[in-house]
This record gives sequence, C-alpha cells and structure tokens, in this order.
Amino acid sequence: MRTELYKHIVLSGGSTMYPGLPSRLEREIKQLYLERVLKNDIDKLSKFKIRIEDPPRRKDMVFIGGAVLAEVMKDRDSFWMSNEEYQEKGVGVLKKLGARAS
Repeated sequence: MRTELYKHIVLSGGSTMYPGLPSRLEREIKQLYLERVLKNDIDKLSKFKIRIEDPPRRKDMVFIGGAVLAEVMKDRDSFWMSNEEYQEKGVGVLKKLGARAS
C-alpha cells in the first residue's frame, strides 16, 4: 500500500514553488527509502518507483480545493458556523464540525 502512495505525490501550495523542490524531494525520499526500508540494498532501489507531480498552478491549488469544497457544501448548514455562533461559544463551536478544540 505505502509503495503505491509513493507513485502519486502531488505538490500543492505556495511553499512548493521553490526552484528544485520536486527533484530534491524525490532524491531525499529515495535516500530515506534506501536506508530505512531497503537497509542500504542498492540493488532493490531500481524497483522502487516514485512520482512527484508539480502542477504549474500548484500555488493556487489549496485555495481552489477550498473553493470547490465550499461550493459543494454550501447548502449543508451543519458544515458551517456563523460569526454569532463563534462569538457565543468560542473555539468550542468547532466540535460541531468534528474538530477538536484545544
């Protein structure tokens, strides 16, 4: 299962826009996999597949994902909290959304 996840890494958000980040991430993940999983057996590393996708608009993907979620959930009142609810209950209102308030 975990090896399948390595084949589908998608970078998103503004902090992923640093030049060279995708190749550095790939290199470091391979090195960690070699050391921790393969116990430095370099011959097995060729079977390890990794794919890091770095879409050109990844800087905006987090916002776009939030906007899509908001559109999908716009008619579900249980998904939202009002300013009045927040002012009345504080962070405890987050329990309504399934989050743990600390």
